[in-house]
Amino acid sequence: MHGIKPRPIDLLPLPQGLGVSTLPDGTAVGRFLRADLSSVFQPLIESGSGRCVGHEAFVRAHGGGERDIAPWNLFSLVANDDMLVSLDRLCRIVHVLNFLRVPDVSGRLFLNVQGRLLAAVREDHGHTFRQAIDRLELDPGRIVIETPEAANLDRKLLALVLSNYRLNGFRVAANTLGLADLESLLLMVRPDFVKIDARQVRTPEAMRRVVAMTGESGTRPIFTRIESTEQLSFLQALPDVLLQGWAIARPSASPDCRLPHNRSFP
Repeated sequence: MHGIKPRPIDLLPLPQGLGVSTLPDGTAVGRFLRADLSSVFQPLIESGSGRCVGHEAFVRAHGGGERDIAPWNLFSLVANDDMLVSLDRLCRIVHVLNFLRVPDVSGRLFLNVQGRLLAAVREDHGHTFRQAIDRLELDPGRIVIETPEAANLDRKLLALVLSNYRLNGFRVAANTLGLADLESLLLMVRPDFVKIDARQVRTPEAMRRVVAMTGESGTRPIFTRIESTEQLSFLQALPDVLLQGWAIARPSASPDCRLPHNRSFP
């Protein structure tokens, strides 16, 4: 698979002003108007073992020169729904190409979808993206599509979106904002993963409650934004959870499961 150079421009039907190019080192770069789009990856580890199980990809946008553009600002520039959908798909394709350029890359790839896209795509979420994934010969089951917290405000739409992505072979994750949000979400929607900000469940009792609720629903919890060694030490002791945050590793330009040399896990 890695010996075949894909033709990124053919992977998705992109409107004028959007495209993908490849740098000499093989890095894929998206082009949106005057901005260059690149990828960074942050690892997720398993509690207890500390084993790296995948990476979440984030977009980085650069304007003229070295000036960075905040991703939220990039998407806010797009008023047209069709262009928004194309930009969101372009970011995901760039991430997949940069994920695959690493020889023998393992684990899952977590990809965010922009909140406005959920309503902009009327039906069959994930069908067009699945076609691109098939051309790259990547198992769609290794990709986890993440929805933002705002998507939880419309649970019927969220359930439809997650069902569509699952029917197209992807795994799904929903971001939540705390215990109350998580509890009501799991009553109606049962994603493969739920991501919860560790800063929103600060007490040991709250963290254990997350594990209990998700275990009952067959959903695996991911604690994110872990920023202190104290948080990390406690969460490492919880059973069967995934962990993500700067206390583990900062995002880097390439998916890499070799964690910082000064970080060790029991």
